[in-house]
Amino acid sequence: MFRLFFDFFTGFLASAVFGGIVITSWILTIGRGFGDAMLAVLAWIIFSMYLFGRFARRRLIKLGNLLEECKIDEYVEAYDKLERRGFSREGRHIIRMNRDRGLINFGAVEEALEDLEDIYIPEKHNSKDMHQLALVNILLFNGYVEKGALEKAENALSVSKYLTKDKVYREPYVSHMIELCKRADARLALAKGEFDGMEEVYTDILSRSYTKMDKVMAHYRLAEIAEYYENDEDRQDHLEYVSKNGGTSIYKWLADRALDGEYVEDQAIYYGPDDDNTGVDKAAN
Repeated sequence: MFRLFFDFFTGFLASAVFGGIVITSWILTIGRGFGDAMLAVLAWIIFSMYLFGRFARRRLIKLGNLLEECKIDEYVEAYDKLERRGFSREGRHIIRMNRDRGLINFGAVEEALEDLEDIYIPEKHNSKDMHQLALVNILLFNGYVEKGALEKAENALSVSKYLTKDKVYREPYVSHMIELCKRADARLALAKGEFDGMEEVYTDILSRSYTKMDKVMAHYRLAEIAEYYENDEDRQDHLEYVSKNGGTSIYKWLADRALDGEYVEDQAIYYGPDDDNTGVDKAAN
């Protein structure tokens, strides 16, 4: 995990090399054999891997919190800095997918889709590759559905659903993917104009949402549903929540437009807020 971060990776290498030299010298100085020195060095390397792994996990949690707290501009900027510093194929893919997830929530759908479509994951039958492939397709679904490319969205979602049934795709990934697929089904229904029963579905999603970002998305969809059923009071309440808590996400920008009485077109996330589809300036204001 620490290979995602250049400073932690180089720190681990330095710790392993210089720590190994010091330990070997000390062991030999006190009269112990070379075998004892190698065992001590191995123990030091394992400890260093554990230590820097913990540092990396803490940093990933902090980065994830930026997205969960709707600080999308900071989240995307952080992953922009990491993008060229992955030391493995898996690490580079993780960085790109996290960045693309932020871009979609930022309104830069086209940029995210171009990158996601370019990610190549070999069709190896192991859990790590299957997990990455399923996540890429969920992200592709999110981009396609906002773009209005519903056939592509359904195809991407079908891949993720298939992989959740694969025998190599095990816990804890499968439960998370099942939940993502269920939410994707709900989003697809709205995109197709199928509103019957969707208020209950999204109310349930909202009740099981623990991050601000998830709650903002659920409230925005509930506002769309309320608008369809001409429930102006509920729509206003949902939009006000999104406007207050949406941070620099595209949902805040869309909610502010709706509260100002502006028309929010279909595929609004894909088309705005800026002509270049980045959403950086207006979404941040």
